[in-house]
Amino acid sequence: MMARTLFCPRCFCERNASPIEYDDRFEIHGYTLDVRIHAYECSACGEELADPDDPDLMRPVHEAYRLASGTLAPDEVRAIRERTGLSQVGFATILGMSPATVHAFEHGRPLNIKEDNLIRLAGLPGAARFLLALRGHLLRPGQRPARMPPMLKRPADD
Repeated sequence: MMARTLFCPRCFCERNASPIEYDDRFEIHGYTLDVRIHAYECSACGEELADPDDPDLMRPVHEAYRLASGTLAPDEVRAIRERTGLSQVGFATILGMSPATVHAFEHGRPLNIKEDNLIRLAGLPGAARFLLALRGHLLRPGQRPARMPPMLKRPADD
């Protein structure tokens, strides 16, 4: 990383910023993580600034948690949901979660072990069918898959 000009919210203008690196300790869902942070520092006031090319300062922390805990990554959560043919709202409904929670998981919020287990189980064809049969009555007509995805078909449905 090289020095660059970045907007500083404390100075409320663009300032020269120098790259900084430091180790920090975080605790997420019972895991203590030591993570190397890469950011910038405003040369005028010392405010820590995110790298505009990677503005999520928590991304490396969340990645370290996923690696330590073995929980699903955002793209894996999305892939499981998409295999069911359900929208985020529909998937959240059959899991008993809020749509905002499913959205957050698909956009990087780390899952705890219980949530990870639930989503993994929902990815199993038999479990997805069971959840749809059990809680499908809560779905509005437009929230059901237009056509039954392969994972939700019973072997006798072919």
